[in-house]
Amino acid sequence: MRQTIARTAELGGVGLHTGCAVQLRLVPAAAGQGIVFRRTDRPVVETMPATLDQVTGSERRTVLGSGPAGVATVEHLLAAVVAAEIDDLTVEVDGPELPICDGSFAPFVALLQEAGRAAHHRSRRSLLLDRAFEVSDGESRYRVEPAARLRLKVTLEHSEPVIGRQSAELTVTAAAFALYCAGARTYGFEAEVAPLRARGLLAGATLDSAILCSATAVVNTTLRWPNEFARHKLGDLLGDLALLGVRPRVRITAERPSHRGNLTCMRSLARAGRIEEDG
Repeated sequence: MRQTIARTAELGGVGLHTGCAVQLRLVPAAAGQGIVFRRTDRPVVETMPATLDQVTGSERRTVLGSGPAGVATVEHLLAAVVAAEIDDLTVEVDGPELPICDGSFAPFVALLQEAGRAAHHRSRRSLLLDRAFEVSDGESRYRVEPAARLRLKVTLEHSEPVIGRQSAELTVTAAAFALYCAGARTYGFEAEVAPLRARGLLAGATLDSAILCSATAVVNTTLRWPNEFARHKLGDLLGDLALLGVRPRVRITAERPSHRGNLTCMRSLARAGRIEEDG
């Protein structure tokens, strides 16, 4: 059955790239609505569904909507929503970007736990695949196969020895995501900071909102797992997968995933898959 949240829950913070202070509010939604974002700070409230056709940006984060009405960095919240098997949800935000918090998914997992669950008397839709396929986008490569449950595997390969080659794998459930991936933080390299800020990104970044790396070492924190980088990328993939609007029963194996590559993969999966009612 489809699920929404039982009660409203709120979280405040600062956007990683915009630097804007924002208040996020999760609100229960009617059966069949799906996940919908609302910009409450606009003169006329802007509403946009969390779907692939609403994506307008994928550099360093996933952006829905365009121009001043858009909402950026939605993937961390969406990963927690997918893991919790929430189908219908209204996300109200009074600014252009969701809060980054500590750079992980854990604050959003906690927020959804606070909100609780409410079942709808309506069937959930799943996306099934009849045969495997592969897709590439730049350096990102994906293999998608039929499966009984959603399973993700991510492998990173960086020339910088601080990361090197590492993998993470997960059969997605709320409990497994909370334990294995939720605490994994976003990351970046010292050498990237100035160029990204010159392009208008990272305005809200602090040493508490991401893992900062040199080529050879983590410089601002202690890793929560040796493969925390791969675990975070797995969570990003899960968040971008939410934009399908249905729950896929597939196994995705991703090499060097990126937000742009994730979205290319999701568009291919939407074309190749078939939708069934779970009953």
